Amino acid sequence: MDDVDRDLVRLLVADARLTYQQLAQSVHLSANSTADRVRRLRASGVISGYHAALDLASLGRNLFAVTDVRLKETEARLRFESDLEGVPAVLGALHTTGEYDYQLRIASAGTADLEAVLDTLRRLGAAEHHSRIVLSERVYDPARLLDA
Repeated sequence: MDDVDRDLVRLLVADARLTYQQLAQSVHLSANSTADRVRRLRASGVISGYHAALDLASLGRNLFAVTDVRLKETEARLRFESDLEGVPAVLGALHTTGEYDYQLRIASAGTADLEAVLDTLRRLGAAEHHSRIVLSERVYDPARLLDA
């Protein structure tokens, strides 16, 4: 990856809807050369897709929690992960080392909804859970890795 590729990735991380023409103007290449570079970045896996970001609060999901989960000893990890697909409030699951097996990101409509999600986790095989309410979140630009 050269400096032009890094610039293209930065631009696309900031706004994935930029056209090849707009990208080309920013990096001082032709639209065709720019399109070729973007296709190579996709083929190599540097760019894995383009996504729309949802404002969860506008969808009524304004209570966020981070929940650590320890599975029952008899619970199969892969089955638990598969079952989480059926819990829409669970935004993501990190399989971790240490005291707990997973760290979940949960977006709920309020405390009653969060309580229902935690009850569901118990039914899915959680032996224990520990939740923290998220007061605020600071998301850092992943394109910073290009300079590391």
